[in-house]
Amino acid sequence: MSGPQIGPLIGLVGAYGSVGRQVALLLAGSRRLRLGGRDPQQAEQLNQQLGARAEVRALDLWDDASLADFCAGCALVINCAGPSYRILDRVARAALAAGADYLDVGGDDPLHECLQGQLAPGRRLLLSAGMLPGLSGLFPQLLARSFQRIEQMRCYAGGLGRLSATAAEDFLLSLGTGFGRAQYAWCDGRPQRSSEPPEQLLERPWLPVSGVRAYPYLSCEQQRLFSELQLARGQGFNLFEGGQLAAALQRIQGSPPETRHSAQNIAALVQASALDVAGRRPYQLLTVEIDGLRDGRPQQASAWLRASDGSRLTGCVAAFCALHWQQLPEGLHYAAQVLDASACLEQIQRWLPDTRVSLGLQPAAPAPQLEEGVL
Repeated sequence: MSGPQIGPLIGLVGAYGSVGRQVALLLAGSRRLRLGGRDPQQAEQLNQQLGARAEVRALDLWDDASLADFCAGCALVINCAGPSYRILDRVARAALAAGADYLDVGGDDPLHECLQGQLAPGRRLLLSAGMLPGLSGLFPQLLARSFQRIEQMRCYAGGLGRLSATAAEDFLLSLGTGFGRAQYAWCDGRPQRSSEPPEQLLERPWLPVSGVRAYPYLSCEQQRLFSELQLARGQGFNLFEGGQLAAALQRIQGSPPETRHSAQNIAALVQASALDVAGRRPYQLLTVEIDGLRDGRPQQASAWLRASDGSRLTGCVAAFCALHWQQLPEGLHYAAQVLDASACLEQIQRWLPDTRVSLGLQPAAPAPQLEEGVL
């Protein structure tokens, strides 16, 4: 049984996963929802949490008829399922064929390449509308706008948390499918080999603990950001607190590319992330450091955002996009290039009040020390 429904129908693919569930919880009070997943019982359980206000459909992503049936009648289809590098444009094409707009929390360059030239006039397709990529490309813009000139920008992303099997597979698939390049930096307007050491123990006042491992990694999203800001120098880093996940990734990266996303490696990543987070408080951190000219004089500044859960943060970004869908430009875009950064961050903080933010407009106090973990 369904309650009152409002406005055009939004189809939510992967509805009862950790990201989809967050999107559903945030949209249920104001939008008509269709919840889709392979297990209709889990989708119905979520619907009951929403006050039975949504429609539930069984959905097999790999069955063309099932996917077409799910998309039919939707004004917007939101894909929260994964791994996004395996799904690629499968859901997007079904949505477009049904006359719907499309929002993907992942995808990035590989999906963008698949969809270029596929849009009918008046349609909207938005990609990389999550935490990473998405907010990771949007957040640095808040600090960048306070500088008259930027000499160098450094972006950091990572933290501590348990990976799901889907997230682990997506991570491994991304290593060789166009998400970015390890040990690269942005120099003189193009990617070049980084002069940074391949691994370093980072000490910063915005880190919750000392000695977090940082690995140079230039993502495609960062390349777009640095290019749009016309930077001469930029660098990205992946952050890992705890050595198990980092060690597992190093072992896997040394294996043949065709075996990297094997079931054994996926399970190894999940187990390593669980060992790292055991007895600790999970968190995800986005930070940007800028050297440049601000208020007429050379300055260094940093801005950071720390949240307890990356999936909830991703769901918030996607829900924000859905709520402001008609204000977004038509065509195919990345979320970080078209969203209002200030409005998005303000909404996230309302939805997730435990999210801590320093925008670098004044000296930031060090983040409090988190408790030590025990096994």
